[in-house]
Amino acid sequence: MSSAEVRVRVRRGFILGFVITALLFLMGLVHVGEAFALEYRVYGYVIYRSGEVVHVNYVPLYIYMWRVSSLLFLAWVLVYIAYVIKPSIVLDASGIIYGAFYIVTHYIYLFTIGAPVILYPFTYVLITIGKPLLYLDWGQVIAVITLWRFFVIRRSMTVK
Repeated sequence: MSSAEVRVRVRRGFILGFVITALLFLMGLVHVGEAFALEYRVYGYVIYRSGEVVHVNYVPLYIYMWRVSSLLFLAWVLVYIAYVIKPSIVLDASGIIYGAFYIVTHYIYLFTIGAPVILYPFTYVLITIGKPLLYLDWGQVIAVITLWRFFVIRRSMTVK
């Protein structure tokens, strides 16, 4: 495959990634995103402010960002499952877009909860009421994989 053909396919993958990412953003910001809710919120939502849990009657920004990042994470996983089954540079390029936007929405989600967050390599600690909680930081994991796939695609675009 020539370098020009690779560039066209990469461009298609980026366009596909941007279009589907825009649709996932819209889904996460409207009531379709409530499909991820585990329970009906009779008492509203909570935010953390100055070490206290504050009940609010509106949907906080972090809930929207959690919904969007969850949808992007699912898209990212699905595109690379499809890529493993049948490698395609279009899928790989769209996976880069999903990964990049997942990273952004994941960290907006984390830092808008209001609880202190301490980042470590590939983990983070969320300090809420009670014992601090340690989590695997999927934002960093996906960042490494996305950078790796970006450089693989970039190298394939320069190979004749």
